[in-house]
Amino acid sequence: WVQTPIRGRKAGRKMHISYKPLWHTLIERNMRKEDLRLAAGLTTNIIANMGKGKHISMETLTKICETLDCDISDVIQLESEENCTVSTGNN
Repeated sequence: WVQTPIRGRKAGRKMHISYKPLWHTLIERNMRKEDLRLAAGLTTNIIANMGKGKHISMETLTKICETLDCDISDVIQLESEENCTVSTGNN
């Protein structure tokens, strides 16, 4: 996954937001990114930014949670820099 760095509280450890839980949630629900985009009224740029591990707004996170009727932990998680890998998610 590619994530945007966030400073952790312990010893200046860099943290990243990961959308890995979202991709797993979509797979569990047999949904594609496009299905989520249409259901939540998201732009293709927002989906692309999530695929690149970039930050999205809290408003967008709320829309996703409302659309999927799930908790934010089903959408994002914090990972330390050493857990950072590249992912394409599902299409």
